[in-house]
Amino acid sequence: MRKKPSKFKIRLNNSITWIRQYRNQLLTMAGLVLALSFMFPGGSSLKYKYQLDDIAPKEIIAPFDFHILVPEDRLQADLEEAVKSEPFLFNRDQQIVDNQITAIAEFFDFSAEIRAAKLQLQRSKDLMFRYRYTERFEETRTMVTADSATAVVLLSQYQVNYPFTVDSEPWKKFLEPTEGLGPEYDLTQFQDEIVQICRNRWAEGIYDISLRDIISYEVAVSSGDVPVLARPVDFNDLESAWQKAKSDIHNFYPDEADERRILTDKLVVEFMKPNLVYDMETTVRHQEDRKNRVPRFRGMVKEGERIVDEKDRMTSDVLQKLQSLTVAIAQKERLERNIDILLAFLGRMLIVSVVVSFFFTFLITYRKSVFSEWKFVLLLALIFLVEHGLAFIIVINLGLSEYLIPIAVAAMVITILFDARIGFMAAASIAMLSGIIMGNNLDFVIVSLFQSSAAVFSVRRLRTRGQIFTAIFVLSLASTLVILAMGLFKAYAWSQIGQDLLYLLGISVLSPIINYGLIGLLEIAFGITTDLTLLELSDFNHPILKRMQQEANGTFNHSVVVGNLAESCANAIGARSLLCRVGAYYHDIGKMHRPEYFIENQFQGENKHDNLTPVMSAKIVRNHVKDGLELAEEYGLPQVVSDFIPMHHGTARIEYFYHRALEEAEDPDSINESAYRYPGPKPNTKETGLIMICEAVEAAVRSLKRPDIFKVEDIIDRIIDKRLADGQLDECPLTMNELQLIRGEFNGTTGMLPVIRGIYHIRVEYPKDEPQEA
Repeated sequence: MRKKPSKFKIRLNNSITWIRQYRNQLLTMAGLVLALSFMFPGGSSLKYKYQLDDIAPKEIIAPFDFHILVPEDRLQADLEEAVKSEPFLFNRDQQIVDNQITAIAEFFDFSAEIRAAKLQLQRSKDLMFRYRYTERFEETRTMVTADSATAVVLLSQYQVNYPFTVDSEPWKKFLEPTEGLGPEYDLTQFQDEIVQICRNRWAEGIYDISLRDIISYEVAVSSGDVPVLARPVDFNDLESAWQKAKSDIHNFYPDEADERRILTDKLVVEFMKPNLVYDMETTVRHQEDRKNRVPRFRGMVKEGERIVDEKDRMTSDVLQKLQSLTVAIAQKERLERNIDILLAFLGRMLIVSVVVSFFFTFLITYRKSVFSEWKFVLLLALIFLVEHGLAFIIVINLGLSEYLIPIAVAAMVITILFDARIGFMAAASIAMLSGIIMGNNLDFVIVSLFQSSAAVFSVRRLRTRGQIFTAIFVLSLASTLVILAMGLFKAYAWSQIGQDLLYLLGISVLSPIINYGLIGLLEIAFGITTDLTLLELSDFNHPILKRMQQEANGTFNHSVVVGNLAESCANAIGARSLLCRVGAYYHDIGKMHRPEYFIENQFQGENKHDNLTPVMSAKIVRNHVKDGLELAEEYGLPQVVSDFIPMHHGTARIEYFYHRALEEAEDPDSINESAYRYPGPKPNTKETGLIMICEAVEAAVRSLKRPDIFKVEDIIDRIIDKRLADGQLDECPLTMNELQLIRGEFNGTTGMLPVIRGIYHIRVEYPKDEPQEA
């Protein structure tokens, strides 16, 4: 006799089977825990994470000697002061001055050369005119051509070298010969005046960088071995040098009509170059040396010294000592290479596992359909990882406010993609993980949970895309309320409350906007159908629904009524009402292939099945499932909507034609029952189960000649009982209590009965001896 396996062995086998079934999900969770653990601070350092005005739970004694760090804000101020105290170094370069004076002389020499060329050309033209009727005409014409070419070449080169002289009337006159239309002033003196204006500024000194870029209190100007210290404003940058040069120009040429004003201004801008050259390399090196001399410590705590006594309030000085101890512990752990490091990492993994399992256990218990899809688990793990990574970067690496962590974004994304319960549980888990990172920051956890709750509430029943932006107001109001409450309770300074509120309000405004872009991307990447997509599919102008209105109007009206019934039933049991309505709209689209073979589309009294055998009729009816799936694929319907097409009948039997076949058959046993059953599969969600029941109820009630409340109730009960007896709801998570709720009450607001009452105008029959209202 074979020995019966023990309960332990059965449970072990079941566990092994479960692990194999969800292998990918478990590996994803393990990878998430490992990744989060690497971004987690050491447990020893977290022991000393407190907030200002917290009460010490116990006495804290220094475990070893450590230096007290200068507070971060004070250190930054000292470093900035050190940089400002180091003079910017400039080298006075006389070679630049000499080169520019030479360049000015070359400019005037070139200008004189052009004047001479123009004068020679004019003289050649005069000779050609004088000898125009003599034998020397050809000779003089050749001279004019040669002199003209020389002048053109020189002028072209001049404009290339000095582009500021192009197409300007004063410059054209400047280049004309002095014997004709040229300048009426001494050009040598003009040249000397320009040089003098530039020398005045060079003597003062001109920086080669903007004065605004010099942040030091003093500058060091080196023109020899020993630099000269001075204030930055004692010298000029180019902008201020040009302004001072304009004053000199006006002094040299007081007459506003003097064309030399324009010429000198252009020449000074062109030739007055900076002669104080910034030595960046030396300056930066000196700044770094000075910053390195800034003290990082302001004392020392000896081993065994009391840092804070039990029940004492945490002051800023105590917090600074604890922060210094945290840094010292982290440095010590990095230097140690022993089993303690491994144990510390193992501890981080365990605490992360506890928090992560808090969320995923909820999924396994209450949202098994989500956990069963590996891609959904991967998406949720990625959201956890991104949020945790942002918390690590914002708080640990950058030292910014914890209220810049966008936990509300995760709460809204998960709520829209899945549902409100998953969104809230995920936000709670992320808030706890982030709070632990910051040293058990309870304030942050409370604020994040309240803000996330508001975010989940604002998008829990999404019906329009614009509704996402109404969440801005809800989030802003929640942020203001919780920050004020926390600040007043802990007596924070108003400046601190205002700063925290500013950060949270920024996240409140950005979160819905970020979600608007993320949702579309995640829908496509992970094949999720949100309420936003369902809203688009519920539009009667959708190509399939438009076509069904024209080709199978009776089926369309039937689908709309089923949609109303299913939505009311879904509201009664807390299922996805919008999904039920949209699924009902598309569940019978396959009937468009042969609409005349379905009774709701037979308006002329002729039934085409009268001329067909029962098996052929059953085949045509069964094929509307296959035809519907083909249409769904052709029009790109989401899988969650396409599932309603085969599941609304499950594997139910086509009773009418089956019984007709039995009546016509000589041998009833020869009838193949499978030919009269739909191909399935059976409903596997609450929503598809609701459509199966509502579709059958609608068809049955419509067939009643004089429907009343008792007949309708009887039909609903018989259809539900029949589906249960046939096993059609075996894979559907609907409970017996929920089946009672979807039936509804005649005077209620949810379930089927109130909707049927409104559609068919059913009234309660009054006793004959009681008056009836008109």
